[in-house]
Amino acid sequence: MLRGARLRLAGLSLLVMGILLYAAGFAMGRLLLQTQEAAIQRELQSLAGTLHDSLKPALPRQARPSVALAAVLPGLCVVGEPCSPPKDLLHRHAISASDPERYKLRVFDHHGRLLASSPGSPPPGPEPGRLGWALSKRWGTYGIHLHSAHGPDEPVWGTLQISTSLAELDAEASRIWWLGHGVFLLAMLAIAAASWWLAGLAMAPLLEAYRRQEQFSADVAHELRTPLANLLALVEAERSSIPERPHSQAQASLDRVLNQGRRLQQLISDLLLLASLERPSSESQQQVCDLAEISADVLEDFAELAAAAQVNLVQGPWVAPALVRGVDTELSRLVINLLSNAIQHSPAGGRVDVELQQRSREIRLSIRDRGSGIPAAEQQRIFDRFTRLDPARSRQQGGTGLGLAIAKAIALRHGGRITVESTPGEGSCFCIVLPAST
Repeated sequence: MLRGARLRLAGLSLLVMGILLYAAGFAMGRLLLQTQEAAIQRELQSLAGTLHDSLKPALPRQARPSVALAAVLPGLCVVGEPCSPPKDLLHRHAISASDPERYKLRVFDHHGRLLASSPGSPPPGPEPGRLGWALSKRWGTYGIHLHSAHGPDEPVWGTLQISTSLAELDAEASRIWWLGHGVFLLAMLAIAAASWWLAGLAMAPLLEAYRRQEQFSADVAHELRTPLANLLALVEAERSSIPERPHSQAQASLDRVLNQGRRLQQLISDLLLLASLERPSSESQQQVCDLAEISADVLEDFAELAAAAQVNLVQGPWVAPALVRGVDTELSRLVINLLSNAIQHSPAGGRVDVELQQRSREIRLSIRDRGSGIPAAEQQRIFDRFTRLDPARSRQQGGTGLGLAIAKAIALRHGGRITVESTPGEGSCFCIVLPAST
């Protein structure tokens, strides 16, 4: 139980730290990529401004494909004209942006008709005449107006669009993704180890307090055991010395004292057992046990009690042997508590079905009664200590309110679980699931 609490605390810490770390890493990665994208945008904007200032004095008067336009735009393919690379180094460097390895240029007139473009297939750019920054199929494009130097007001001559591939940015994003997730996984492993260690430190005071409380309960129960046994011995001796008389007030009083003393003795015994079950078990104490044989012995022992309560015990589907690893006395107590609980809550003339089956690597023991059932809101509370759905009836039958708590503790101690399915008015079914012995 404490190990499970520590695991939950460490898991919650790991989850919170993982979410924060992942969110911080994702934000940093996005910020880095946005910074690089902004740098590309500023580069294209600066280059577009430089080209605009260089081309404005040399642009022909009319924005149309012509030999004059081809002379102004060396390295670009003018629409309707043969496309040939620059002949000399001077023309090759006249417009460095026409380098097809880095940039793609397109020149439009003011009506959006293409006039010239970089050699090769044009990039998937935005619509003609689009100004400013635009993204299209992992290409970044920046467009500006070209102004003509002919005229006093420098009218708009056309539009220049410069595009560059974002493949390098995508490759950088992929590298950041893989590197970031690799670092994240390593960090999560380190955080998991640190969370487990810190959870142990955080739970150390709680564990110590729990152990002290557990030891206190065991010590109190143990110290009460001896004087209570002496007291009951004295009461029994006093009762045996009184002559048998009908309606004797003294005898009736001593009988009540004996009944309550024995009930208190049973309560102390259950508390000591529960305290011992919550301590870690030793592997040396466990052995391979046959749950089928243990359950059959308990059914045989309870046959007389069930007959007295007018309850029919029915043995359903049965697998034998049903081998599990554990302590036979504890497994016997587990079956006893559940079977006695079923008989106690069964009406006269009712029946209790007991089934033992093996499913995959699990042994399942089911005990079903036909009693009044358990409300859905109470089905988890019944495994708590001193929980009684019908306190008056339980006390009359000598119950201590610890039977199901002990059964759950035994099931958990053996690596299993116990569940309940119940419908009010139709009865309840308690199912024990234990791992089968290999």
